[in-house]
Amino acid sequence: MDDLSLESLFGNLSGKNVVITGGSKGVGLMIAAGFAQQNANVYILSRKPDDEATARLNSMGKGVCKGFACDVANHDAIKSFAETLAREVGDKGVYCLINNSGAVWAEGFDTTTKQSFDKLMNVNVTGLFFMSQALAPLLDLAANESNPARIINIASIDGMGVPTFEEYAYAASKAAVIHMTRVMAGNLAQRHITCNSISPGLFPSKMGDQVLNAGGEDIVKFSIPMGRAGLVSE
Repeated sequence: MDDLSLESLFGNLSGKNVVITGGSKGVGLMIAAGFAQQNANVYILSRKPDDEATARLNSMGKGVCKGFACDVANHDAIKSFAETLAREVGDKGVYCLINNSGAVWAEGFDTTTKQSFDKLMNVNVTGLFFMSQALAPLLDLAANESNPARIINIASIDGMGVPTFEEYAYAASKAAVIHMTRVMAGNLAQRHITCNSISPGLFPSKMGDQVLNAGGEDIVKFSIPMGRAGLVSE
């Protein structure tokens, strides 16, 4: 019988290097907390340094958490971060990259602007791709056939079906993330890097609060069978 212990199934994360974009708040911070409590070394990125989030994560486990300012819509900023991280992690590389940074924009069909598409495609799609490309050499260092390195892209249920609100740029960008992840997975597997996307629904976050403010409690009651938003533990 195969070993089905949790450590065997999910791996020992102690000392592994994990990068999470948008890791200082919302879903990104929830994910970062999970890795920190498994004693991973967690590197969180945000547009502005968040010392409070970094300190909280450092208190959760034996690994080291460091915060970096990096706007994923800025290609030069991505390159600069990748160079800094390479010096930081050395030949140990990066075990997991979670592309969580995202922006949202809801507006009606007749008033949707080009600016909304420019911003959201830059952050949600282009930035995600080039962060993955920039960190690929570090993922290569950590990858092997029996324990691949990982790229996890945070998409959205709004990229899978018709959203509750009109959000043309956002829904299109998240659909693009889902398909681009498939293309990445098909080509990076030979380098022992797996690529997957996750499409969360409603979770407690700034973005989640915007949904609740716009749609009220009824949107939870009628769109989620459990009748509530997701929990951090989920």
